[in-house]
Amino acid sequence: MTATTPAPAATSGLKDRRLIAWLTGEALSQFGDQFFIVALAVSAVHSAGAVGAGLVLAVSALPKVCLLLFAGSLVDRLGPRRLMLGSDLARLAMMAFLALYATTATPSTWVLAAAACALGALDAVFEPAANTLPVHVVAEEDLVRLQGLRTALGRAATIAGGPVGGLAAGFAGVSFSFAVNAATFGISAAALWWLRAPNPPPNTEPPSPLWRETTAGLRYALTHPLVRSALVLIAALEFSLTGAVNVGVPLIAEQRHWGPFGVGLVNSAFGVGAILGPLSMVLFKDRVRRAGPLVLGAAALGTVCFGIIGTTSRLSVAAAVAAGLGLTIGFLAAIVIPLIQRASDPAYLGRVVSLLALALSGLTPLSMALTGIAVGYLGAPATMAICAALAGTASLAALTARVLRQATL
Repeated sequence: MTATTPAPAATSGLKDRRLIAWLTGEALSQFGDQFFIVALAVSAVHSAGAVGAGLVLAVSALPKVCLLLFAGSLVDRLGPRRLMLGSDLARLAMMAFLALYATTATPSTWVLAAAACALGALDAVFEPAANTLPVHVVAEEDLVRLQGLRTALGRAATIAGGPVGGLAAGFAGVSFSFAVNAATFGISAAALWWLRAPNPPPNTEPPSPLWRETTAGLRYALTHPLVRSALVLIAALEFSLTGAVNVGVPLIAEQRHWGPFGVGLVNSAFGVGAILGPLSMVLFKDRVRRAGPLVLGAAALGTVCFGIIGTTSRLSVAAAVAAGLGLTIGFLAAIVIPLIQRASDPAYLGRVVSLLALALSGLTPLSMALTGIAVGYLGAPATMAICAALAGTASLAALTARVLRQATL
């Protein structure tokens, strides 16, 4: 596959109605996903108990991890909008089936596991396509603001969707939750249909096997200095922090007698920070020129915040520092993703952002599993300290990458 130049922007900027509709539809879809996650867990517990629920939720992540790289090749071959539409419509049909099925019987473990696997595979196609599409619909100077807005809306939708989805499953039943998720996929598909986005230019070369295109994408990402450095930094930070935040913080809260309220307060503070971080780039992007120092500074600050959470015994301090940690993580996402989008050759962009998706979410199961094991042997505070040290090492290692230090927006 040969290199191509990006097509002209298909919208007139962030105020374009079609773009706003797409962002709204995407956020609603993420909001609806939380209804599905809660309903899936509730159904699995009723069908197979706590162990069965854990297995069903675990298998949902496997297809996504296994297929992400190949999905990036499909994005480069077919274009992002077409794959996103297909994924949304397929997920709509599956959610509608589950909603109807749940009205007549309690979904069996096998049905739930199959649905979770299928949705994981469709998510693997959708995610790199969604992070490729912005390059085709806005001008380069609007990428940072667009990504900041997308990140903030996605965080808000996820945070709000969890508790609302839990209330919906408890009061209206899992069938209603599945139906809500189906409706949000329909809204997302309609917004995508309305959004104008160019198709990829025709490829005059003979089509290559998908595995060969995937290998070429890996080779491109590993040999591109800026892309490689940014991906390694994000992967290291996510691996260090994800398991500790999701496993370590609740255990520390239990040991320090903060109770469920304390866990909720720390998580809420983190969520608020994760929304405000990317929004800051929407508001102040014009004042930012050099991205490298900001990325490295935010990574270092996030590491310090995380280390404080692991050592403080005061809930108020932990909550305030968690807000700072969320702020820096959201800020990093709003800068690093556009940095990678702009640096990548458009012909390889789908494969590059599939690696980004793998760095952001593909390591989550392993991080959480290893964190749980470490907590069992070393205790929560020591595990948190080790995770903070790993994140700090990644930040220091990134300082050696000159291309990352000198990166500009």
